[in-house]
Amino acid sequence: MEMVALVWMGLGAALIVLELVVPGAVFGFVGGAAILTGVLVQLGHIHGPVNILLTFFISSIFFVMVLRTGLLKMFPSDDRVENTDETQDAIGKIVEVIDEVTPYRRGRIRYLDTSWEAQSDETLESGQQAVIVSRDGNCWIVKPL
Repeated sequence: MEMVALVWMGLGAALIVLELVVPGAVFGFVGGAAILTGVLVQLGHIHGPVNILLTFFISSIFFVMVLRTGLLKMFPSDDRVENTDETQDAIGKIVEVIDEVTPYRRGRIRYLDTSWEAQSDETLESGQQAVIVSRDGNCWIVKPL
C-alpha cells in the first residue's frame, strides 16, 4: 500500500503544480484531494481500490464545491468590464477626411491612425475635418466640423 499512497501523493503534487499553469482553483483542490487520499492510504485508514477511489471522488467534490467557493468569496475576482464599445469612444472625435465623402458615395477618414470608410449627408472634401456622429458596421457616419 505504500506505493499506492506515493502514487496518489505524487498525482496530487502534479495537479497542484498544474494549477500554477492553468488557473481556476480546480486542479489545486483536486490535487489536495489526491494528497489527502494518499495520506489516508499511507496511515492505513482506507483499503482497497474501490474505497480509495470513493475517498478521492468524495474529497474532490467537497474540496471543489465547498472550499473553492469559500476561497472565491474570500478573494473575489475583479469582474469589472471596462468600456469596450469603441463606437461610444469615437463619437464626437474630430477626424480628417482623406478621400472625398458625398451623400451618394462613401469616402475615407483617418481615425486612430487608420483609414476608415465614411459616409455623410453632406459633401466633405479631402483634407477637411469632420466629426464622428455614429457608426454603421465598419463605416463611420460623419458630419462637417
